[in-house]
Amino acid sequence: MTAQADSSPAASNSNRRVAALVPVKSPSRAKTRLSPVLEPDECARLCMAMLTDVLEALGASGSVDEVLVVTSDEDVAEFAHNAGHQVLHDNGADLCAALDMAAAELARQSFTTALILPADMPTVTADDIDTLLARHDAGLSISPAIRDGGTNALICSPPDAVAFCFGKNSADRHMHEAEQAGVPHSRLPMPAFFRDVDLPDDLAWLSTQSGAAHTVSFLQRSGIGARIAATVLSNPS
Repeated sequence: MTAQADSSPAASNSNRRVAALVPVKSPSRAKTRLSPVLEPDECARLCMAMLTDVLEALGASGSVDEVLVVTSDEDVAEFAHNAGHQVLHDNGADLCAALDMAAAELARQSFTTALILPADMPTVTADDIDTLLARHDAGLSISPAIRDGGTNALICSPPDAVAFCFGKNSADRHMHEAEQAGVPHSRLPMPAFFRDVDLPDDLAWLSTQSGAAHTVSFLQRSGIGARIAATVLSNPS
């Protein structure tokens, strides 16, 4: 009798080579929806604080073999390089095209799996990342944003399994892409990945969190946290 390979998640996980892709806009052009409450330089510093938290969580993960920052910003690239991570220059391509390019590069480098994690999720921990990857079996796994149906974490095996389509309601679009391509797909909703930082009320929420050490420290030191709290108190919902 011919022995069959164990196709359980535990067996397939042990053979994975996982790379995390972190797409990063130029901080000077990011988070424009926070402009009602933050000055441009504050937005830029916030972006770098959040990126620091995300990269530290990925670096501490026991399930991620390599972290690659996808960016066209030279300051971000230098920061990521100094932190010990690979940098893929996106040459100014839009988000989805840049990630398609990055995923193709991961496939060329023989990575079996890509985890795409945005740089504006500073509360996510290494344990959260390990748990999400452990729940992923094959094909496409999505942890959706709770507010707008976006994709707050995406796992692909192989890395270029589908074309990417990030943005509002992209969780459904990614599921459709996978279905059309005949790729196994599943939703893996996890509270740790429900919320990214896009709007002023996200800053008020973020200021109350126990994680995101660099980001919360920045909000406190800069006075932004107190300013946001005062705005919320003066405009109760």
